[in-house]
Amino acid sequence: MPPLVLHTAIAKNVADELRLSLLDDERGSLYIGATAPDIRVVTRWDRERTHFFDLNNFDEQDGVAAFFEAYPVLAGGRLEAPTRAFVAGYLTHLVMDERWISSVYRPYFGERSPLGGDLRANIMDRALQFSMDCDRRQDAEFMAHVVDSVARCDLAFDIGFIDAESLGQWQRVITDMMNRTPDWDRFRHGARRHLGYAEGAGDEFEEMVRSIPDLVDQTLRYLTVQRVEDFLKDAEDRSLSAVKEYLQCA
Repeated sequence: MPPLVLHTAIAKNVADELRLSLLDDERGSLYIGATAPDIRVVTRWDRERTHFFDLNNFDEQDGVAAFFEAYPVLAGGRLEAPTRAFVAGYLTHLVMDERWISSVYRPYFGERSPLGGDLRANIMDRALQFSMDCDRRQDAEFMAHVVDSVARCDLAFDIGFIDAESLGQWQRVITDMMNRTPDWDRFRHGARRHLGYAEGAGDEFEEMVRSIPDLVDQTLRYLTVQRVEDFLKDAEDRSLSAVKEYLQCA
């Protein structure tokens, strides 16, 4: 699913659009929330536990509704500002991942797509996401803002379903990842881990990743730049709606 920088970019755009002091004063909480569903990298939890979306279920799903059904206390309006900002960010992540799965991955790369969900299709999907993330990282001002906000956050929120120690570790992980310069060798190791290929195994995998970044160009021709742009706009619009409803904005 979309990498961390893309998630923080959507959260920032939503907050910039709403211009609420709650979100402006708690940007660190917002950005940590926008990445927190991926905290399973630290906790080793199952994906569904933090994303509220079953990848094996092809029926329509609503991760935001499932999130609040699981943790109704977090829907309350009496929460402290840092917690509400964290939850707002969390919702943007759920929405963005859900839209990628439903409108991009499944119809164009998944098992029911023309590509059939094979190894090449999954590498194309991951490579495109990585490329999109790299493009967003080119905005040095944006990156500095997010890293500084995350690093200075005092984690003064009470989420309940994620313990304070894990959140502190995740804060360090985010800061470190965003301070690293991405490269395709790093992508290769990450993709191998994500797709289940052990070091030294998977000749087919190694052959395919050697064709990167040409594979990204092939992927964009297949998916089209317009569909990528449509996805980003749709994800942002739906995230904005979810956060407005949560914060009961006019």
